[in-house]
Amino acid sequence: MAPELTINPANLKIYSPNQNICNFAASESPATPNEWFAQKYAEQIKKFGSPFLELNQALDEFTVQILPVSINVDFFAGVLGGRKELGHHVIYFEPEMQWYYLDSDGVYKPTNAEKLANLYRALMMKCASEMPGNVHKLNLFHEFRSDRGSKAVVQRAKSILAADASFFSTTSPHQRVQGSELHERLMRVLVETMLERREDASLTVTEAYQAFCRLSEQRSLGHMKRSMFKEIMRDLIKDEFGLALRRDVPDALDKQQEAWKGVRLVEVETLAA
Repeated sequence: MAPELTINPANLKIYSPNQNICNFAASESPATPNEWFAQKYAEQIKKFGSPFLELNQALDEFTVQILPVSINVDFFAGVLGGRKELGHHVIYFEPEMQWYYLDSDGVYKPTNAEKLANLYRALMMKCASEMPGNVHKLNLFHEFRSDRGSKAVVQRAKSILAADASFFSTTSPHQRVQGSELHERLMRVLVETMLERREDASLTVTEAYQAFCRLSEQRSLGHMKRSMFKEIMRDLIKDEFGLALRRDVPDALDKQQEAWKGVRLVEVETLAA
């Protein structure tokens, strides 16, 4: 625990925009924990405010001791979201109650609360290790890094970094590994680039499904139920070509089957390769 102190409220300091704390150059050595985080997370400071409430207490006429006495949980929850200029990004995908981080390949991949808590504790330790001697480091090293404190930050981050279903929708630019929307995106590719209108042709559900399965296998996306495929494909072809799925299209043996009349699959040999 921090040592007992007689606190004069006038000595408690938070970040003020007038201090231009967000304008510290990367080459400057931060003198306080607030300055350390401001140098790296200026965007979060502008949005959530001062990282710490700091106590500036004169030890003598030459020395002022700086003691961080409390953290801004919202700020540190925002910090877990990453730094845009470095390409870092973390979200909490609410529909699945799952954390995702943006990997270097541009694809979002799952992570968990424990790893985010480790990141928060590591940042606090890094800050403590780079502070000058007049900064009291006990809270940075111990109190703020406790399990209770770490869990509070990660829990708050669920709301601050929340993303809804649209974040990984089929029309979203964001991609993740093994997401259910990946199948529908592949189906859109099939409809938009591998089908063409032709009045004397037809496309059966079986033909379309087989082509889709080959594409899915090539991309290691795994299996999709035929019933689900048919439901989504019906809407996609309706939107793209204005054609409804029929159940009375005859095959070569004059047997009726489910098919779209007036569209065909092109480059079949390419798909089968």
